Amino acid sequence: MFRTLIEVFRREDLLQQAYSTSIEMLKVDNEMFDAAYKSLRQSDSAEIGTDVHTKDVQINEFERDIRRKVLAHLSTTQSRDIVFGLILISIVIDIERIGDYTKNIVELAQNHPHRLEVGEFEADLSEIETSVGQRFTTIINAFENSDVEAARGLMDQHRQITQVCDSIVKSLIQEEHPELSRIDTVAIALYSRYLKRVSSHITNIASGIVNPFDGIGFKE
Repeated sequence: MFRTLIEVFRREDLLQQAYSTSIEMLKVDNEMFDAAYKSLRQSDSAEIGTDVHTKDVQINEFERDIRRKVLAHLSTTQSRDIVFGLILISIVIDIERIGDYTKNIVELAQNHPHRLEVGEFEADLSEIETSVGQRFTTIINAFENSDVEAARGLMDQHRQITQVCDSIVKSLIQEEHPELSRIDTVAIALYSRYLKRVSSHITNIASGIVNPFDGIGFKE
């Protein structure tokens, strides 16, 4: 359905603008995430080359702009693109939430006294960081090119990320790692949760490409 709708969508000026803006939002999210996790995991001073808070405001403005354009289009034309308009408005909610979680990671870095050392969780968290970064690239390409198979692959991969993040948090709650300080324990738990949520929102966006409108946010 997504592929069919998008071909119609691209012929409509206001909706085309809204669609292009949503892609730009995803790219800003990607930039924010890359800067955010590096500030927490690779810097002792939480220095960051990107103004994440300004970009978060930009994403919020993008979301409102998309809502206005979709509403204006559907209100002033006899367009049959209602379904795609609804899909797009639903998807940008997830895009906006990704921005919020990347901002949370930056705030965590700013409140953590040094580069976050994660002990025995290093391999798992490094793999998840890499995976989430790759998921951004894939979802942007899938969204631009109506690639249902790529989006479906993102949906399938999310379960493993969820399981690993949940396992880390459970292990910390059960105090299985006394070698970690309380500060690091709290930071690792929060960071694992933020990574999981970023991945989850990417999955929801992918579901908008794969599923009909009523299935967005759910399995295929």
